[in-house]
Amino acid sequence: MADKQTPTRIGFLVDGDPDTDLLSALYEFDELGVRVKVPYLAHADDRSRWWSQGIMFMDDVDRSKHDYRPPTELYYYDSEGSVALVGCHSGRGKQRFGGTTPATGVGVINARYAVEGAWAAAHYVKPNGLRSEMDGLGHWLGYSALTSVFKFNKDDEQSYEISTTAKAVDAMPLARSMNLRAVARAIGSGHQTPDVTYQSRVFLQTFKKSGSAWDEHLAPHNAVRSLLRVAAWKPINFQSHEAASRKETVTIRGEEKQTWSKVRTAVTGIAPLSWSPADRFLFTYADIGRVGVGKWLKLVTEYSRGIEPLVRLLDLEGATLDAHMSQIGIAVEAVGYQSLIESGLTPSAANNVKVKPRVDHLLKEVAGTHAFEPTFAQDFTDSYNSVKHANRAVVSPQAKIEHYREGVRLLRAWVAVKVGVPASIVATRW
Repeated sequence: MADKQTPTRIGFLVDGDPDTDLLSALYEFDELGVRVKVPYLAHADDRSRWWSQGIMFMDDVDRSKHDYRPPTELYYYDSEGSVALVGCHSGRGKQRFGGTTPATGVGVINARYAVEGAWAAAHYVKPNGLRSEMDGLGHWLGYSALTSVFKFNKDDEQSYEISTTAKAVDAMPLARSMNLRAVARAIGSGHQTPDVTYQSRVFLQTFKKSGSAWDEHLAPHNAVRSLLRVAAWKPINFQSHEAASRKETVTIRGEEKQTWSKVRTAVTGIAPLSWSPADRFLFTYADIGRVGVGKWLKLVTEYSRGIEPLVRLLDLEGATLDAHMSQIGIAVEAVGYQSLIESGLTPSAANNVKVKPRVDHLLKEVAGTHAFEPTFAQDFTDSYNSVKHANRAVVSPQAKIEHYREGVRLLRAWVAVKVGVPASIVATRW
C-alpha cells in the first residue's frame, strides 16, 4: 500500500564539498514531492546564494565566481538513517534583513527522487535497478510467493484445514527490454500474534549492469501499469518503489547480495489501492504471455498519441462528460490514424481520413469482440463532433454517455486483440 506521510525528520545536509560545513536541514515528503528545508545565515554562508533569484551581488555581478544552484545530488542523514537526494534544484526561499539579529533565511531544495538508506547519492544518478509495486499486479500475473492448500474433512463438509506456505519463488521474465521481470516476496505477521496474516508483495523490476537513467527504468514500469489500467479499466497506481546500485551490496554468509532501498518520489503518482480481487480484468497475463507483453511495449510507443489519452481517462475523476467525450475522441482519432498507416496508407493519406472511416476501420480490427450497433461509427462521430465543434448539432447527455462507453470498449478490445487475445475470448469477458 502507498505510505502515509512520515513525521518530519531533522538532520544534516552534505553538499559534497569537503571544505564546507554541514547544513542543518528538515527532510519531508508528500504527494507533492520530496524536499529539504535549510536554514542559513545570509552573509555568512555562500550557499545562501542558492536562493538568491533576483538579487544582485556587488562582489559577483555576472554570477561567475560562486554557485547559484545547489548540486544536483545531495546527501542527508539523521538519527533515522541516510537519504540520497537525486535531481535537486532550488525551490522557494525566504530571507529576513534588519533588526538586531543577523540576516537569516530558509530555503527549500526539491528533489525528484529520495533513496532512503543509500550509501551515496552519486550511486543513484543512474541506478542499476528499479522495483515498482502496483495495484493488482500479482493478480494479473497469477504470480505469488504464497501457496495455500485446502484439505476438506470427508466426514464433515464444514470442516477443513488450510495450509499456507511462504517461500522464495523464481523471478518471472516479462520482456527483454531492461531485463523486465516480476519478483515476489512473502511477509507475515509472525507467530506471536493470535491472528497470523500473510501477504505476497509482487514487484515489477528492471535491472541493467551498466546503470540507466531513472526515466529509462520507469518507461517499461509505466507501460505495464498502463496495460493493467486498460485490462482492469480502473486507475491502477503505483504503491511503492525501490532502487538498487551495484556499488551498494552486502555479504551474507560469504555471498554478495544486492541491496534495495526505498524510493520517495512524486514523479510516478503513488496513490491508494483501487483494484480489489472482486474486480475483473478483460485479459490477464495468462491470455497474452511474455510475447503479448513485448507486443504491448512496442504498441505503447508506436501508438502513444492514442494510448496515452485513453489511459489518462481514468485520471479525469470529476471532469465533465464533454471532457471525457473529447478525450476518447482524441484517442480514437489517433489510434485510427496510426492503424491506417500500419495497414498500408501513407501518413498523408491517413491524415485525410475522417473520423467515421477511422472508427469503421477499428471496428473491422475488433470484429467478433463485441456486438457494436450498426450505427455506432456515425453515432460516435456525431457525439465527438458535437463537443469538438460549436456549430454541430447537440447530442443528448444520455446518448453521449453510451457513445463514450462504447468508444472505450472499442479501444480496450483493440488493445486486447493487438496483444494477442483471440476475439472470441474477448467477447466472453465483458
